[in-house]
Amino acid sequence: MLNRICATFATIALLVSSNIQAQNDPVLFKVNNKEVKISEFQYIYNKTNGEKADYSEKSLKEYLDLYVNFKLQVAEGVDIGLSEKPEVKREQDQYKRQLASTYLTDREITEKLVREAYERSKEDRKISHILIAADQNMDAKAKREAFERAKKIKGELTPQNFNELAKQYSDDQYSNTKGGNLGYFTTLQLPYPLETAMYNTKKGEFSEIVTSQYGYHILRVDDVRPAFGRIKVAHILLRTKKDPKGAKVAIDSLYEVLKGGAKFEELASKHSQDNATKNRGGQLGWVGINKYAQDFEEAIFSLEQDGNVSKPIETEAGWHILKRYQGIKNPKYQDVKSEITNKIKRKPRFQIIQDALVADIKKEGGYKENEAIKGALVEALKKNNTFLTYKWKAEKDESLENKELFTIGNVKGTIREFMSIAQRAHSERMNQQPRTIEAAVDRIIKKLATQKCLAYEETQLDKRYPEFKALMREYEEGILLFEVKKQLVWDKASSDEEGLKAFYEANKNNYKWKQRANVTFYTLRTDDKKMIKKIQSKSKKKSAESVKSMFNKDREIVQTTSGIYEEGKNMELDKLKWKAGVLSKGYEKDGSFYFTKIEEIMSPSVKTLEEARGYVVADYQDNLEQDLIKKLKEKFKVEINDKVLKSMVK
Repeated sequence: MLNRICATFATIALLVSSNIQAQNDPVLFKVNNKEVKISEFQYIYNKTNGEKADYSEKSLKEYLDLYVNFKLQVAEGVDIGLSEKPEVKREQDQYKRQLASTYLTDREITEKLVREAYERSKEDRKISHILIAADQNMDAKAKREAFERAKKIKGELTPQNFNELAKQYSDDQYSNTKGGNLGYFTTLQLPYPLETAMYNTKKGEFSEIVTSQYGYHILRVDDVRPAFGRIKVAHILLRTKKDPKGAKVAIDSLYEVLKGGAKFEELASKHSQDNATKNRGGQLGWVGINKYAQDFEEAIFSLEQDGNVSKPIETEAGWHILKRYQGIKNPKYQDVKSEITNKIKRKPRFQIIQDALVADIKKEGGYKENEAIKGALVEALKKNNTFLTYKWKAEKDESLENKELFTIGNVKGTIREFMSIAQRAHSERMNQQPRTIEAAVDRIIKKLATQKCLAYEETQLDKRYPEFKALMREYEEGILLFEVKKQLVWDKASSDEEGLKAFYEANKNNYKWKQRANVTFYTLRTDDKKMIKKIQSKSKKKSAESVKSMFNKDREIVQTTSGIYEEGKNMELDKLKWKAGVLSKGYEKDGSFYFTKIEEIMSPSVKTLEEARGYVVADYQDNLEQDLIKKLKEKFKVEINDKVLKSMVK
């Protein structure tokens, strides 16, 4: 691990804006002719100092000294060849792969989806639809017929006849009797293609045909309203199934009691017949639209203020009284970003956007598929009729395995790689439709191509995003800093025993004990006050061993531990007068009695090297680092632009 100083400079991403023109981003200093611009310095200065970044001349100069020292050590790492060490290169490559993968996912996929979902969440949309069912397991002919039906219906649609055609043709048994009405929805509640169609269609208009796992849909947007958001709510439920009249009388009675000032939570715990919530005061938690039946939901969102309690309302479940605790409308992006991100990563839309990204990468990278090689692969697989079963095992075919199925940029996908994936791709080979060798090969090539396209895109990140390049530079410099410190400071301080001893001898007066006390802690396993008093009296003048031999003849009454404590290091001891023979008053606990005796006061003294080793090693490291910096300032030319430095002073 890097030490604290390394972490300060090495792990912070110096995200320098690519929009700053050169004339607005002058060079602040150079180390061995390598430039450090003002933007880089300002970013790390602000990041490290936070609210204390006052841009005073004193503060800027102090921090500039630290940053110059950092860059000097990086320059030394390059000069002595540490950047070429295999283990350093491996660590840099590993970090780049990890960072690139995360950066690509977050920047290209997740961030776009999260931002899109957030913007969509500002509106609720009421929709109706016509569904022509098309099961995933249907053959191609049946799917085509279903699509043609949807296409024919769309050709007949007008704003006036949508509801009638929904009743007549829609395969959705839930909504067709209601003219296709589905109610209000917000983001992350529908399959992504349906949600996208819902938000891209204007009020009163209907969408193009949309494909989902359920079949083919035609949506109509019936209403658009500002999002209801979410409400934290609790309820009291009295069921009506056995005694409807009695439930009504009881709920009215509870409502009157609430109006009289009774606590909602107590009444819910005592009277509610919702076993899932009564033990937590009726709490339903956070409720958004489409979580409960429409009448119940409308009652919840009619509570406009925190603390509002509803009149009794009836649903199919029974009679309810609701209480609102908190509401959230139009939250800030940063407040919900993490929650939306977690939801999106669990949804199929992540794959949809990844597919779109891969399509863009293919286009930009010049993706080319070798149809001849693919055809030869299909023919070879047809000779072994087990490819679509669990029995299939990849067979080595030297005439084919190094052939390229596709290329993108300088990245290639070979038949050998195809076979490796195919062996594990059970779903693509056996479970998906259509179940033909040609279709299975296409699915597996798509899977391999996705991996290769994302790998190719990772190699382009430093060209596309200056901040990614800066982040990698900082990590690479951090590794060099670590290696320099390890080789020239830390390892030397740990292994150079003679140098350490010489440093200790020259600075031993910096490592002193304060006044110390040799202390005995007594535990008396008795509650006999006379016995306790007698033992305390004897302990004043006698040693702990003598006291134990006197009183532990029949059973172990006296137990002791001892230790040496520096003044100011033990709160209980610091309450006593520091003098040999002093006893604490003691205290009784759980049938035993405890007291402390100061046996001896030890005068301040110089610590031995072993006693102070940790402190001496740390100081020796600091001394070695200071010596190293002096040598590096002599070795490398440092140029500071004082005019630029002064321009930052506020």
